[in-house]
Amino acid sequence: MSCRVLSLMLVCVLALPMDVSARGRYVVVNGQLLGPAAVARLDRAACARIPDGRYWIDMRSGVWGYEGGVPQGRVGDNCQQRRKSLSERGLLYSPGELMR
Repeated sequence: MSCRVLSLMLVCVLALPMDVSARGRYVVVNGQLLGPAAVARLDRAACARIPDGRYWIDMRSGVWGYEGGVPQGRVGDNCQQRRKSLSERGLLYSPGELMR
């Protein structure tokens, strides 16, 4: 193959739209595309994996919504829905207590 044909093939391949999964996650907040570290911090703050999409967040109150939409909740709402611990449910035993 000639160098010209290879160059043309390369241009065609690079011009094809890339799959979002090949580039990573696509999370836009307040008009800013978040990088992997920022998306990971947002996942931890929300106690859930944030789906790819476009969102707005009020940084003061934590209220969020889909871009151009109405409020959907607060960042971290999922954190409050955790299962109670064994001690909170009265199921935590002290050593030797089961032998009595």
